[in-house]
Amino acid sequence: MVALIRRRFLGTKISLNSHRHKLQWSVKQVTKSNFSDSLQEFKSHLSASDFVAVSLQNTGSFSAPWNRVSSFDSPETAYLKVRRAAERFQLLQFAICPFTISGSKVTAHPYNFHLFPRDELNIGMPSYSFSCQTSYLTAMARQGFDFNACIYDGISYLSRAQELAAIVRMANPINLNYVVEASSSPPTVADTVFVERVKSRIKHWKKSCIDSTSKKIDDALVKSLQKLVLGGEQYGSRPCMTIAVCSERQVQLVSEMLREFFDDLVALKIPTKGGGTQAVRVVLTSSKEDKSLLERELQNAEEEQNKKMRGFREVIELVSASQKPVVSHNTLNDFSVIHSKFIAPLPLDVNEFLNSLQSNFPLIFDVNHMMKGIGPLENVTSIPAAVSHLKNRFFAPIEMELSHGV
Repeated sequence: MVALIRRRFLGTKISLNSHRHKLQWSVKQVTKSNFSDSLQEFKSHLSASDFVAVSLQNTGSFSAPWNRVSSFDSPETAYLKVRRAAERFQLLQFAICPFTISGSKVTAHPYNFHLFPRDELNIGMPSYSFSCQTSYLTAMARQGFDFNACIYDGISYLSRAQELAAIVRMANPINLNYVVEASSSPPTVADTVFVERVKSRIKHWKKSCIDSTSKKIDDALVKSLQKLVLGGEQYGSRPCMTIAVCSERQVQLVSEMLREFFDDLVALKIPTKGGGTQAVRVVLTSSKEDKSLLERELQNAEEEQNKKMRGFREVIELVSASQKPVVSHNTLNDFSVIHSKFIAPLPLDVNEFLNSLQSNFPLIFDVNHMMKGIGPLENVTSIPAAVSHLKNRFFAPIEMELSHGV
């Protein structure tokens, strides 16, 4: 690993695809307006990369000098300090760069994602408030950070835990074909009575829908009475009816009965905001093609809703799924923030945190820790100082290519 650092820290030439030579990296700035296109581009760069480097910009790191991590802290104490900071301060920039190594050539694809915890779904998540450290905001302003772009065009997100809570709170209809499994227990007398009653009601409703399409009913009063008696409703342009249920067992029974006796119906589970099931909505389709079309519409709507809820977390999920090595300058700080904002609330126990982190990012390399493994670099605390030291003692010519401009 030391040899790798000695070789890769030094670059003698930086080239852009436009054949312009610059000493400063050109980083793709990603906001809400170009996030979808950039995500697809990042996905292709990530799949072809050898490792990924990340760097985070928060609104602060510690609220008092004694909350700062020191070399005298035990692992438990250090973790509790960064845990407190990760929960208090907000992440506003997430820089990530997939690297591809081919011989002496290193190709970098740097991205800088602007983030802001906007409540786009009106559910009070991801954050009502966060703390700021004035010195951090001042430093960001001096570096040209655009706070207006961050607030108005920053990418929002929900963590995995917040997404699960949001799904329950929003109570959107769910296709029963994807969530209900066949029952293994034999039906009781009450189950049989319930199923037969629902089946009879559906048959009458379905017959009424077919009759109403074959012959026109001009009397508005008759239409209203028919709709009231039979429970007729509309799901978009398709007729539907709602079946009240009292338990998940009844949801299962309705789903099994529909699969067995009605091929042209699509059942939707209507959840309550508390997480239970309020009713089952049955939608009548005109043909197999229409049924497939409705199921695709439901699936696409669910995927779009999930993408909107995940937001920037799509990037984190891609990195986690790729199992690529992730390089960070300060792993404890960076990944406590990543875990808190994108995975789940940080646990109290450091070992539980490490186990959760390893299950999502199995290969993490801390540059700060690796630099201490090089004898002369034990007292070096910054990357520029380390690079300057290595340039004076080692020489390994490599060519650095950047894939895109600003």
